[in-house]
Amino acid sequence: MNDYPYEFELERIKERIKESAATTIGLQLPEGLKRVATEIALELYHATGAEVIISGHSCYGACDIDEKLEREVDLLFHFGHTETFPFYKREPVVKGKNKRKLFFIELRSSVDVKPVVEKAAVEITGARIGLVTTVQHVHRLEEAKKVLARMGKDALVGKSRGLKYAGQVLGCEFSSARVPCDEIMFVGSGTFHPVGIALYTGKRVIAADPFSMQISIVEAEEQRKKRYLAIARTLDAKSFGIIMSTKSGQFNLDKAISVCRKADAKGLNAFLIAMDDITEVSLLGFKVDAYVNTACPRLAEDFDKLSVLSAEEFEVVLGERDWGDIF
Repeated sequence: MNDYPYEFELERIKERIKESAATTIGLQLPEGLKRVATEIALELYHATGAEVIISGHSCYGACDIDEKLEREVDLLFHFGHTETFPFYKREPVVKGKNKRKLFFIELRSSVDVKPVVEKAAVEITGARIGLVTTVQHVHRLEEAKKVLARMGKDALVGKSRGLKYAGQVLGCEFSSARVPCDEIMFVGSGTFHPVGIALYTGKRVIAADPFSMQISIVEAEEQRKKRYLAIARTLDAKSFGIIMSTKSGQFNLDKAISVCRKADAKGLNAFLIAMDDITEVSLLGFKVDAYVNTACPRLAEDFDKLSVLSAEEFEVVLGERDWGDIF
């Protein structure tokens, strides 16, 4: 496990297994870390004797618990996320004597963020900057603030409305980025979070990857133009597939039905479509002009061949909302 820059908390997991006398346990890891699942399983099996079942399903967030596996095991360990508002919406699965059977392993990173923050600081154009990250680096935000302070920058870490830590963001929750600042610095890897932050705040985002030491800039207006174009492509559509997620943390039947009724009131054909993993390939077989997503709000950005809107963007098509009110 030393090859991975995360704290997997295996000793704590072993203690939990032994304390609960669990005989079967489940492991659920994000896509990028499934390669380490077998190492974890082997170590836990030899240390506790419990049978280990690795989830092969998706793991996109706390909204994406493998509930089928959860029903079959004594304990389920979900890696890489924290308890958040989507998680609290679900009904917990209970089996036998274990009143609590789902545990989140946050996967705190051991990587030093100070070098990449110092490197990224030269891209800052204003005096005040909002500082955000994922759960993997939240324990490093104070260090990042000190680096920026030494360079004459006032860094602000905002509180989140629904997340566990100040400065923490999810792909669908960016309230901690709503601070009085000129631009935002995101400490973490990938473009998924920086794009969402730019769309949500309307501000320039400096993305600083502590693993690769790469710096990238995401401009809000460029990202918003893409969504405006997506809306424009569906203005003449006559039929819509209303996508519902069967994941417990994303399931919203009331919202999907509401969207469907709004479409019907405007003389459009609308069809409710329930899915687990929502992908472009799985949607290509349906005969509709466009889609409206009521699951994860970021899914609408993941499609190239199909026109997929959020429920709010669909209100523009229906004439119930102005373009400028989307963001």
